[in-house]
Amino acid sequence: MGIQKACRDEIDTMHRCFEDWFNGRSPRTDEAFSRIESALGESFVIVMPQGRKVERAPLLKGLYEAHAGRPDIRIWIENVRVLTEDHTLVVAEYEEWQEEGGEITSRHSTVVFRRDDAMPNGLEWLRVHETWFDGTPA
Repeated sequence: MGIQKACRDEIDTMHRCFEDWFNGRSPRTDEAFSRIESALGESFVIVMPQGRKVERAPLLKGLYEAHAGRPDIRIWIENVRVLTEDHTLVVAEYEEWQEEGGEITSRHSTVVFRRDDAMPNGLEWLRVHETWFDGTPA
């Protein structure tokens, strides 16, 4: 599988997992949550669109507690593009779109993956940085 397809598949799959979790379509079990938890590296960090940095443990806790808390959210990904890669790391960018309560928000996201054949799609999430599109409310 080419790296562009692997990135696209991994980013799409992870965001489908988020949507299913937030909607309550997946059960509130450790097994159902494991796809999210196992994909994030031990040192994973996300920088949210507002600029707040969240490390793996508090992020996972917040995500787990958010189960079924956003029953009408829809999340989709567009324009995945690999920016650079080497034998260890892959950096990609994508647009994340969310619709909830009739409001649509969008953000530019950059992800750093580590190649790992044991991970789904061969990629482990190390870092994500999100920035609102121009005009998107914070």
